[in-house]
Parts: sequence; structure tokens; C-alpha cells
Amino acid sequence: MSLIELYKTEEISTCIMCGDELELLPNPVNTMCDYCGRKTNISHECRSSHYICDLCYHLSAHDLISETCLKYAGIDPIELAIQIMNSPVIKMHGSEHHFIVPAVLLTCAYNLKGLRHRLEDNLGLIYERTKSETSTYCTFKAGTCGAAFGAGVFLSVFNDRTAYSEDEWSEANHIISESLKRVAASPGPRCCKRDTYLTILASIDFLKEKYSLELPISNPKCTFSLRNKNCGREECEFYNLSNTLV
Repeated sequence: MSLIELYKTEEISTCIMCGDELELLPNPVNTMCDYCGRKTNISHECRSSHYICDLCYHLSAHDLISETCLKYAGIDPIELAIQIMNSPVIKMHGSEHHFIVPAVLLTCAYNLKGLRHRLEDNLGLIYERTKSETSTYCTFKAGTCGAAFGAGVFLSVFNDRTAYSEDEWSEANHIISESLKRVAASPGPRCCKRDTYLTILASIDFLKEKYSLELPISNPKCTFSLRNKNCGREECEFYNLSNTLV
């Protein structure tokens, strides 16, 4: 099934990962899921031997993000975000990115601070808050990015703030505004991957400056250009030319 451009468009003759035609094998073979590592027998395969098992394919975006965060033991938010976005469950564009941003930031901050025991419950809290506090789709009515607002959700949950905390309004708005500045300076709309990178990088800088919390700063090179018809290509700081030379 191909998810290259249209999420959950059923096309049983093509590969979910690359879109190439599936070919019938002379004999079934035992292979490993490219995402979770489970092994199973298959009778069809693309030229690149990609495979995603049924369990991974039918995960919801929420479950995929939460499960990946709970398994992650590192402290690099960009690395974790890329791991999540590489799953075929995650659409090229979509409001799941509003959850990805706070989820990866909270996971890495908790891992750094030794607070993993709080992660599962607070991932649930973040999910509920992003559903109510960020947009479910992007429009020109406000012209703002939900991923940036996800950074505000992260900070308030990380600091155990509520709507009645005196500094809740100020701190959340500061991290959101720093994120939106970077998004505003980017080349045009319609790239949730780019805005996710920008928001995470802005949040890492904010955490270092305001809280002396140092998370590593990766240099992401985008692997999604071929899936995004609106890609800014060379105008985007994350554009990876080698990924388009196929």
C-alpha cells in the first residue's frame, strides 16, 4: 500500500515505503519489519525489499508517537522526531506534528533529568492538551503554526504549570514566540517537517538560555523532499540535495 502522497490511499500493488511495484516472489520468504523488527513471511516484495508489518501499518499516529517516545533512551529531540516522522503512519502534512514537538521535547528533557517515570502519564496529558490548544488543521485564518504552540504545551507540562500559575502565560508565550519567529522566516507554507525542526531547535535554545537545560543540537538533513510538492528546496536550510538524486 502506498502512502507516498495520499495517506491511507489503498493501492495494494505498490510498496508503502517507496511506491515501487510489488512483485510476486517464487517462494514466500521470512523478512523483518523495517520499522519494528518483527519477522513474518511475505509473498510479495518491491525491488528495494521494503516491508512494514500489519501491526505497524495500523497503528494510530498517537500510538506510534507515544510508543516510540517511551522506547527512546536518548536526549536528542531532532533524532527522535526524525525517527517518528520516518514512519509511514505519519503523514507529510498533518496535526500529528503538533503532538510530535512537545512529545519529543518532554521525552528528551525527562531522560536528561532522570524523570522517565513521569513520561507515560504526561505524554497522555500533552496529547489531550495539543488536541484542545492547537489547531487540527492549518488554514490562513490565523496563519500560525500548531507545532510552535506545541512547544508551549511542552513547557507548561515540563514545569508542572496550570492555567492558574503566575508565570504560565509568560513562559509559554516566550517559547512559542521564539518558535514562530523561526517559522516566519522560513520559505513559505506547507512543510510540517521543516516547521517541526525549526520549533525543536528554537526550543532547545530557549531551554539552554532560560533553564540551563542543554539538549544536543543536531543538524537535520531532510529526507522528505520527494513527498512534498511544495518543498522550498534550496531555499530551505534543511534541504538535502542528495536525497533527490534518485
